[in-house]
Amino acid sequence: MRKSRQGRRRRTHGSVRVRARARKYFAAVASRWDRMREDFFDETVADSILKASDVKPGNTVVDVGCGTGFLTREAVMQMQGIGRVVGVDLSPSMLEKAEDNLGKPALHGSVEFRVGDAENIPVQDDFADAVVGNMILHHCARPKQAVLEMARILKEGGRVAVADLEKHNERWLREEMADRWLGFDLAKVKKWFQDAGLESVKVELARTKCCGISLHGRKAEIGIFVASGSKPKPMARL
Repeated sequence: MRKSRQGRRRRTHGSVRVRARARKYFAAVASRWDRMREDFFDETVADSILKASDVKPGNTVVDVGCGTGFLTREAVMQMQGIGRVVGVDLSPSMLEKAEDNLGKPALHGSVEFRVGDAENIPVQDDFADAVVGNMILHHCARPKQAVLEMARILKEGGRVAVADLEKHNERWLREEMADRWLGFDLAKVKKWFQDAGLESVKVELARTKCCGISLHGRKAEIGIFVASGSKPKPMARL
């Protein structure tokens, strides 16, 4: 029992440190993140996520780890301004930039931003028709918990789709970009989605790669996957 409590405390403290480091990093880069992001991946990532999550006009969508609103903006366009998008991010600085990027009309209409953690999303159960996320899992202390949270807030019949990095050995990303994980094994990600109670789970490679250069000039090209699944509908009564 004592070892179990100690283990939980260590995991909790570890999660707090990971969140604090990520919050500090993104506060520092928020003003220039949009330019940095363009070097890492292109717009086809957003297209792949929105297609896999089946976002439609009239939907309620939650963008987890929305950053400066890259995917949020694309979701609004996909929905033709009809519906609601809630962007959630750990960094208030990134959300301030997202508000600037989307503009006041969008915020007064279909878009709302909330400060929150991917492992404890500030949204009620069964809230969203679609849950999306881009490059969020590798910043989480407990990425499986983040997947469970995404499934929790999803309506029955809704879909979740997340893009992230394949397993890699570019360790400089931990130091320079506050990455917690060096990508993920695709089979493990698929199991996380299945363990969260999702069905029709797919984990597929995207048409593009994440590219970057370290401060020491090391170039990297890392594969990107899109993982998706749907929340089962209740069985019809006979």
